[in-house]
Amino acid sequence: MSLILILISGFSTSLVAADKSPLIDVSHNDTSIDLRSSMTWLITDKQTQLSDVQSLQNWQTQFAPPRLEPQQSLWGKLELNFQHNSQDNYFLSIANPQLNFVDVYVLDDKSRILSSYLLGANREFSQRPVNHRSFVIPLTANQQGRISIYVKIVDDGPLVLPIELSTQTSTLAKEQFVFVFVGFLCGGLSLLACYFLITYVFLRSPIRFWFAVSCGLYLLLSLNIGGFISQLIGITAYITNTSNAIFGLLLISVAKVCFAILERVPIFWRYCSYFIGFLSIATGLLQNTYQQTYIATVLACVSGGLLLILAICYHKKDKILPNLIGFIALTLVSTTSIVQLSFFLNGTAVVASLSWLFTLASVVAIVMIALAIEAHERVLVKRQQIKQQTTISDLQHFYDLFRNSAEGLYTSTLDGGLVTVNPAMCNLFGYQDETQLLQCVSNASQFYADPRDRELLLGELHQHGKVIGKELRGLRKDGSEFWFSISTQIKQENATKYMFGSIFDVTERKQSNISLEFLASHDSLTGIYNRREFEKRLNAGLIEAQLNNSELTLLYMDLDQFKVVNDTCGHKAGDLLIKQLSLKLQDVVQGKGVLARLGGDEFGVLLLGDAAQMAYLLANKLLNTVKEFRFVWENRIFTLGVSIGQVPWFQDIKTSEQLLSMADSACYMAKEMGRNQIHTYSFHDKQMQRYESEITWVSDINYALQHDCFELYYQHYQSLKNTIEGHHYEILLRMRDQDKKIISPGSFLPAAERYNLTSKIDRWVIEHYFRWLAANPEHKSQLLRCNINLSGHSLADKDLKLFILNAFEKYSIPYKKICFEITESMAIVKMDETLEFINTFHRLGCLFSLDDFGSGFSSYSYLKSLPVDQVKIDGSFVKDILVDPIDMAMVNSINDIAKAMGIETVAEFVESSEILVELGKMGVDYAQGYGVAKPKSLNEFTNLG
Repeated sequence: MSLILILISGFSTSLVAADKSPLIDVSHNDTSIDLRSSMTWLITDKQTQLSDVQSLQNWQTQFAPPRLEPQQSLWGKLELNFQHNSQDNYFLSIANPQLNFVDVYVLDDKSRILSSYLLGANREFSQRPVNHRSFVIPLTANQQGRISIYVKIVDDGPLVLPIELSTQTSTLAKEQFVFVFVGFLCGGLSLLACYFLITYVFLRSPIRFWFAVSCGLYLLLSLNIGGFISQLIGITAYITNTSNAIFGLLLISVAKVCFAILERVPIFWRYCSYFIGFLSIATGLLQNTYQQTYIATVLACVSGGLLLILAICYHKKDKILPNLIGFIALTLVSTTSIVQLSFFLNGTAVVASLSWLFTLASVVAIVMIALAIEAHERVLVKRQQIKQQTTISDLQHFYDLFRNSAEGLYTSTLDGGLVTVNPAMCNLFGYQDETQLLQCVSNASQFYADPRDRELLLGELHQHGKVIGKELRGLRKDGSEFWFSISTQIKQENATKYMFGSIFDVTERKQSNISLEFLASHDSLTGIYNRREFEKRLNAGLIEAQLNNSELTLLYMDLDQFKVVNDTCGHKAGDLLIKQLSLKLQDVVQGKGVLARLGGDEFGVLLLGDAAQMAYLLANKLLNTVKEFRFVWENRIFTLGVSIGQVPWFQDIKTSEQLLSMADSACYMAKEMGRNQIHTYSFHDKQMQRYESEITWVSDINYALQHDCFELYYQHYQSLKNTIEGHHYEILLRMRDQDKKIISPGSFLPAAERYNLTSKIDRWVIEHYFRWLAANPEHKSQLLRCNINLSGHSLADKDLKLFILNAFEKYSIPYKKICFEITESMAIVKMDETLEFINTFHRLGCLFSLDDFGSGFSSYSYLKSLPVDQVKIDGSFVKDILVDPIDMAMVNSINDIAKAMGIETVAEFVESSEILVELGKMGVDYAQGYGVAKPKSLNEFTNLG
């Protein structure tokens, strides 16, 4: 960029009118004359010819616009007066090789054309009178006297027009100086580029390559702008285009150099810098030279500014010197380039001394960048040295770890040849040191108790690339076996594959694991299979039976009278009994099936295939074995029995759980039928169906308790004596199944009573009814009395009593408004608990009613013992009083006795108004039944009509 300003001198602005052409006297002492300031100028139409401008008078001494409009041309003229007859030739030079069209006309003092020259970058180079990079016109030595020179310029770029007249001797001297300078510049930059390129080949340092490219591009740019390349190849039309392309590549290569020094520049900013370079390349496609130069100037400013900002933001502390030198060099080269482009863009001439200064600054900047690169690579070398020292230290550390590791470490070839071992490896296999091990063990397969294990290990290695924690049996030097865990992988070094592995002793853990595996599948007391393993084998047997349609039979055994031993002699005796008996049972089952302990005194036997056909015989042997077994404890002899449920498999049985449930049901039926016998499951057994139905209801009840599938109903009482104000009803219970159908309590309550679920149901009823009352305060205030049924199990449940007491307080329910109903049959069975419960809540104000009175065998005798406030006459007597005189007498009798004791009476199952009238005549206090009101959901409560 500096070179063109050495070769080009500019000129400036402001319009001053000149009537005459300036006359310049040329004497023999004038070897070089600057003509640009002595010419007059005229801007005309592009098509104006010499004959047209000769007659025009509005010539100016200077011109203002730095560039011409597309249809304009610039004319300049001057007169030369040669005052001597010199033998030396003169040359008129216009030192801007980028001008598109330059027409020069030489006229004598009579305005006759002596010579004309059609020059310009857009014309053939061969048409030039002198083979020169710029435009040079010879003026012969015999030209003496006065001549006029007209110059026509047509150009779309900045108007930089250095015009000079010099003698041949002076011209040659200047050319020699320029070629010497260019030679030094080319030689210096070429040497610098070659040095960094050659060192790149050896060092493979990318920054050296990009700096060599930058030097080459800078040299090409300088030569192209100066016209040297076009002079060499004879093509001058694309100087500006190629300059912009080279300049763009230069921006990219300089950015590469900067980023290599800075290192941590984000990829976004890198791409931004590269994009600026590509934009500069793209400007070469524009047709207007001024636009190309202007855009190149803007891009140079942006690129230089961006690189300087990045240099400030992303420098590393250990690279202060290269960063500082690079920053100064980048600042210097950016400033000189931008200033020169600005001068050129504005059409401003630069004096030769300033041009030399710009050139020197650019060269100094390039040299500084080279120094910054050297300093940068010194830092990299220092880093590498530190890294090598760290690596050496780490290697020493790893070697120490290898030597002192508690695990056995080794390296071997794939065929088993040992390469390295550590002391722990030697100790593990019983060798004194590494030397002894390497001498005695010719192949790694000798480490394995079964050499085939190594072959399997290699196969797994080839498949997965590594093996971690594989446990195998090893062989020590003395021939003893042990368990070890091996982790190994394959790595390739110098075209050879090696196995790198670690080994440690896991014998104790392995033996412990074996024990744990045994305990996981066997009963800890008896040593036979436990329930978990039995179910696992049952599942497997069931799958096999389904696939092959083979036979399978399950025996479920429950010991009879075992609880007697536990209660009288303690659990220690019970454990010993189970242990001794399981040995007897195992002797019977051994080789025929699978025996397992399923619970405390429960056993299971799984029979498959042919053994399943002999299941009944085997069950009888087991039954007789238990019968004949005698258990002695502290001189006491105990005998046992066993109930056995037998279930043969058939196609409808799909799961092991279903099979176990059926076997348990069969075992239960064996107990129900008298114990100490065998019962075979049958779908047609009505007792079995009843039992399974109850089991199903148990599951449904538990589901209903967990998911609130119960629903509260109520049924009104009607007073038969006085009209009462307020609500008087009994709380009833219904269940909704999973299809949302209502189920009456007669279906599920028997199963609940049999399996002790009534306490949970009573708890649910109390909680939800009291909560409903609290949520409906108006109803609670109008409530006269509510009857709630409690089961016999609830009366004996102390926790439930506390729960009910807490519920009264929690929901602020008046005690006097609640009447608990208890059944006669359950009350007399648990008389003490019933009395305690009644007395507790009587003192608080609650009432009690004796339900289903008259259905028991001793109703009248127990009535005196129970402090109840109300009796409910069993509905079986009430519903037929109009047709059965005995029922009429029974109802009268119960009512009379209750009145004598001061107890209220309630008649159940009142289904008609006739019965209602008859009960009123008898003096019964309340009636309940469909004749009064049907049960309804509590959420849809309505008053008694």
